Amino acid sequence: MLHGGCSSYPSSKGAKSGNYGNPTIWLNTAEAHENRGDLQSALFDLKVARTVSARDTKINAAIKRVEAKIAAQSKKKMNQGKRAVRQGKLNKARRYYLEVLGLNPKHKEALATMRKLDERASKASMKKKVAVSNRNYNNRTRRSKLAKGFEEEAYIYSRQEILQAQDKQTNPAEYLKEIETHLKKFPKDKEVRDLLSKTLLIHANTAFEEEKYSDALSYLEQAERAFNGDDKRLKKIQQQRKAYGRALYAKGVRSSRADPGHAIKYWEYALKFDPDDKKSSLRLRNSKSM
Repeated sequence: MLHGGCSSYPSSKGAKSGNYGNPTIWLNTAEAHENRGDLQSALFDLKVARTVSARDTKINAAIKRVEAKIAAQSKKKMNQGKRAVRQGKLNKARRYYLEVLGLNPKHKEALATMRKLDERASKASMKKKVAVSNRNYNNRTRRSKLAKGFEEEAYIYSRQEILQAQDKQTNPAEYLKEIETHLKKFPKDKEVRDLLSKTLLIHANTAFEEEKYSDALSYLEQAERAFNGDDKRLKKIQQQRKAYGRALYAKGVRSSRADPGHAIKYWEYALKFDPDDKKSSLRLRNSKSM
């Protein structure tokens, strides 16, 4: 029953049915595991023994000894892994970190370092593929026109760069820059143009909801510059401008009695979003004439 509920640890073969309440059995299996170098299983068996006999000083001392052994080996292998990284031997470093996780599956530094190695390898691989595909794309273009319906590798990998940049959504400027870089290379990529439009409007909406009205206005103006001449997209941007203007007008009305000064600011912003907003314009004139 004890091992059946702890599937993340190896079972102790020496503990047979009917012997679970005997701490000596668990101590013996722990010793066997430790002699084979399986410190995780040894520690598990010792902890089970402690639940059977909590006051046994021999068990508690053995637990501390095995934990210290795991910590020492983990530290040694972490240092070996770091040295391998500095030498550029990433595969070797990965093996050391996996050995650390074998000793302690919850080792935070080893887990974090493994994630960084994976990200580093993925980014390096992607950059290499982008460079190769762009070079191939340019060579094909110089030799002859691309066959109709040909799907260029450069498009695919450049879009992968955009997907990777989504991890930087906390910095919208980085993400938008990656999209715009792609569009400079492939201005006819409708899918990415749609993505740019959608992203700018989403950021504008987020800023507006956080009452960062200057930022929201800046995103809309950036969208207008990016899609100058695109009547369909400009119409959508204009609709969002007017919606913000209406919302700000309503906020101004609600706060006009309690805080007239705040109301004036709302109406002034409403006119920045929608210069044709007659209601906000009228409210401003009346407020200033009072």
